[in-house]
Amino acid sequence: MSRRQVFGGSLLLFVLHQLLQKGLGIHLPFFHAYLDPFLSMPIVLGLLDWERTRRYGWRPLQPWEIAVTTLLFVLLFECGFPLWNPAFIADWWDVPAYGAGALLYRHSKSSNLKA
Repeated sequence: MSRRQVFGGSLLLFVLHQLLQKGLGIHLPFFHAYLDPFLSMPIVLGLLDWERTRRYGWRPLQPWEIAVTTLLFVLLFECGFPLWNPAFIADWWDVPAYGAGALLYRHSKSSNLKA
């Protein structure tokens, strides 16, 4: 599966999940808790890869760049936001979800995400 397919599939699944949850009021607790963090990494990494390759002509994201981006997401959403506003609650089970999404993207075949 190419990175482009992983990006597109993740984006489609994210939209469907939001429609079910917020549009139709269908709540699936496990997916409500962990699907967004899981899907966020292929979506964000796909956008970063697209920008790098399409706009700047750079090489696709390297493993260390994927790892650093994932770590920044974990720090921002599981440490930063909860410190900034008590309405945000850190859920450390989100960390494996971010990691799994990043691994899915990392192990998909690079297609340079050219449109």
